[in-house]
Formats: sequence, structure tokens, C-alpha cells
Amino acid sequence: MTAPHVLDEVPEGGARRPVLDPAVVETAGPAPLVVRRRGGRRVSTDPVPGSDPAPAPEPPRHASGENDRQLRDDVPPHWG
Repeated sequence: MTAPHVLDEVPEGGARRPVLDPAVVETAGPAPLVVRRRGGRRVSTDPVPGSDPAPAPEPPRHASGENDRQLRDDVPPHWG
């Protein structure tokens, strides 16, 4: 007949029993909440050598309400 397992012994299956030390249980607390802020999602690269360091602004291509009518008219057929 085999002797009962002692806490320090490793059973045949290889798993240890958990340590039931009250001092360890009392000092363990929840991990602090860490909020990490991500940087910008756009990549900034150096300008190409020889390019203008202060280029002129791009001219406007569209009027502010140019596409409004098309967006209002572009609805699914079941909307009536």
C-alpha cells in the first residue's frame, strides 16, 4: 500500500497540489488596470530629397454640397 501524498511530493501524473498558504492568498490582489494609448495610426515619413519643404496647398476639387443630391437619391428600392 502506498503512503498518502505529501504537499511537497509530485504525484504520479505530474501535477502538484496548490499551495494553501494564507499569507500568499491575503497578499495577492487584483492586477492594476493599465490603459495604453496608441500613437497615431498614420505613418509619417521624411520628404523626398529635393522636394519643396513647404508645398502650396492643394486647390479645392469639389464643392461642399456637390454630392448631396446623389447621396439622397441613392437608396435601396424597398425604401419607396
